[in-house]
Amino acid sequence: MQDGIETPDDGREKGRTAIKPRAAIIAALCFCLIGGASLLVARQMKQGNEHALTANAELLALNLGERIDETINANLHALENFADSWQGDAPGDERQYLAHASPLQTRFEALQAVNWISPNYIIKFVAPIKGNVPAMGADLKRHPVAGPVLDMAFDQRKVQMTPTLELLQGGRGFAAYVPVINPKGEIIGMVNGVFRIRTMLGGVLESDYLAGYTIRVRENDSVLFEMQGDSNDPHLTRNTRINVAGRNWDIEVTADPSMAGIDAASPNLISIVGLVLAALVAGLMFVYANRSDSPTARNIQRMRGRENISDLALTISRADGHLRMMSPETASFFDLREEDYGFIRLYNIAPEFQSDGTSSHRAQDKLLAAISQGETEVRREWVVRSAEGVHVVCDLLMTPSEEHPDCIDVLLHHNPAANAAVNRLRYLATHDPLTGLPNRALFDDRLNQAVAHAKRYEKLLSVLVVDIDNFRAVNDRYGSDVGDETLRSISGRLRATVREKDTCARLSGDMFAIIATDLSEAEGAALVAERIVEAISHPIPIAGDEIRLHVSVGVALYPNDARAPSQLLANADAAMYRAQKSAESSYCFFVETMNNVMHARLSLETQLRRAVDEKRFILEYQPRFRLSDHGLTGFEALLRWVDDTGQRHLPPDFIAVADRTGLLAPLGRWIIASVCQQINQWREDGYLPVPIALNLSGRQFIQADIIKNIIEETERYSIHPGLIEIEVAEDIAMRDPERSLTQFYRFSEAGISLTLDQFGAANSSLRYLKRFPIQRIKLSHSLFDIELDEQPENSVLNPAVRLCKSLNRRVVAVGVETEDQLAILGAADCDEMQGFIFSPPVANTATPRFLTRQAPGNDVPDKADAQSDRDS
Repeated sequence: MQDGIETPDDGREKGRTAIKPRAAIIAALCFCLIGGASLLVARQMKQGNEHALTANAELLALNLGERIDETINANLHALENFADSWQGDAPGDERQYLAHASPLQTRFEALQAVNWISPNYIIKFVAPIKGNVPAMGADLKRHPVAGPVLDMAFDQRKVQMTPTLELLQGGRGFAAYVPVINPKGEIIGMVNGVFRIRTMLGGVLESDYLAGYTIRVRENDSVLFEMQGDSNDPHLTRNTRINVAGRNWDIEVTADPSMAGIDAASPNLISIVGLVLAALVAGLMFVYANRSDSPTARNIQRMRGRENISDLALTISRADGHLRMMSPETASFFDLREEDYGFIRLYNIAPEFQSDGTSSHRAQDKLLAAISQGETEVRREWVVRSAEGVHVVCDLLMTPSEEHPDCIDVLLHHNPAANAAVNRLRYLATHDPLTGLPNRALFDDRLNQAVAHAKRYEKLLSVLVVDIDNFRAVNDRYGSDVGDETLRSISGRLRATVREKDTCARLSGDMFAIIATDLSEAEGAALVAERIVEAISHPIPIAGDEIRLHVSVGVALYPNDARAPSQLLANADAAMYRAQKSAESSYCFFVETMNNVMHARLSLETQLRRAVDEKRFILEYQPRFRLSDHGLTGFEALLRWVDDTGQRHLPPDFIAVADRTGLLAPLGRWIIASVCQQINQWREDGYLPVPIALNLSGRQFIQADIIKNIIEETERYSIHPGLIEIEVAEDIAMRDPERSLTQFYRFSEAGISLTLDQFGAANSSLRYLKRFPIQRIKLSHSLFDIELDEQPENSVLNPAVRLCKSLNRRVVAVGVETEDQLAILGAADCDEMQGFIFSPPVANTATPRFLTRQAPGNDVPDKADAQSDRDS
């Protein structure tokens, strides 16, 4: 039977050839999922490799940046300490200088030379002598690189650094200049250190664990240090920036590709293997691609949190736990030097208590006892404290030392899981929950550290206790919720008034405290107090209303007021209560006399700043006459400050403060502009202009742009620079005669007239008097402020006048007030005079009456009129 009959073979054939849609879909989906997963895993692995490499490079850049910064700071700090050792007096001879300088170079190999520069920019001593003899006696004032940096060091009175440059001995380096300031505040010299960058950074960067990395240190486009590795791939490069004495250095790290552990062909291989072992490969790659954090990324976070440590290795004494030795990384982590080891035990680099409540001292003794009883291995959790005061939980392993029988080897391994919990608990235990500020416990810990730092480095610090006056009224009126919000606002304002390195804490309900470190003088603490009072005085918008608060601030200084941290805080607290009772000020120093000094100084500074901004200054002009015919030869511009009450102040009342605070620079520019404008006004009014003299302070005299300012203003009004006379006091000129000579010639080359003022008040050198390109010499008032019958045998006036005339200088007497003085000066053959006997200083509107007297037929100023003006 052939028709309508299926044989078994036919049925099997149909079964083999029929395609079931569901089976096909499942097969296709499986294929797509497996293939897609393989490709995705391969791609993720490639990106993961790059991520791990770049994260590693970032970590390394951060680490190296900190280590380089610490190395440079250590070298600069050593140079500053060396400079401080000469504060009493400059080195007397070469042997004395070399005896002090040689040990410094032994300790710091990168220090190629350490030189002594005199205040006139001459290199006086060099160390070492070998290779540096050509530098001895070199004049750096005109050096294109050193000159401007020396000017900045003199002007700013702090360490300055040159850009990096090629050293004469070969290689790149830089020079640092540290001013040496004696107890009188005078700069007696400059210590110059020349550092070779390759040597300085070699100890940090030339290490086996950095093999394979490409590392570059740059300043702008200049490569200061380069270590070529196995890759220059920009995608694997990360960098960090550090500030070196005001200059930016970039540390650039390119990762070593071999660190990934997988070569470039591996992603393709994984795609093929993934098609065969789909489930296993997909699962493993899913875990790989989606795991939350790599160890390197966690390291970066810990580095940024200042808690990054690798294994710390140290060796301690079996007997008492004293440190015997430690790895360089461990020493850096704890900021310890070898000479410190004899004073430090294991428990000294830990907080007072371990996480289980046991005191660190007692816990150390138990560990030592276990080893002494024959234990070959002791383990426990151990909390250490880094140099920055950060507590880090570690797994401690203690074993007897094989190399030193009387010692124990200690290995501390970072425990991330324990630290996460400890960090949270520590934050809750050390911070105020309402404001987020440090609480009393953390404040006390930081105060202890700050005092220890100040003691070690001989720094000044201050503690300020801040109390919100009558804060209870806020809670009573608005309720506790508004009170809490107000406290949060106050804490934010207080935080904004201090530097990042300072500590602002909440001690109790409405009482706060601040630690201000590394102050240069007590005035810095007063400025912080002023900022606090100002910040809190502004209205606080709360609940549709404005709350106005006042504070009382107490200030105590270390070491002036106390050396113990607890006493320092107590003294600041006592000063705060005195401030609450004071009707004159919102802040008080612990020492009452300091209050008067600081308040007066800051009040004067505040008024002066406002006066400069509002131009509350005027110029008066005192005429100068020839003694022979009383003809007008010029004016001297005299500055007057008119305060808020309308009272006039003479320069001795405010010039020193203006000079110290930097206000004299803008004030000087205003004076120059006003004088040039006055000369131009005379010309426009038809008068023949005469010179106007300006008296410069020591800082103004050496100011880099003073000549430029004068030239710009004279060109602006088209007047001759010779109509501007610059007066410099004798004592200023003779502080550094060589430097003064250079500056005098700069003025002279610009066509500006020059006068030496107060001659006879200091000790001048005839050698320099001959060389100074001055036109006039003004006599000190002390030379002729004598009775007529005392002349000539008991006076040096005549010899002084003869000396000046022998140098072909015009002799001017200033402050002539009596007929006797006029007669004495006439007998001594002075050329010109200036004083009340002819005219007091007058307003600019009164100057034309003197100018008209130059015309033929005009009388000289009436002495009687001038005398009556002075008396009135």
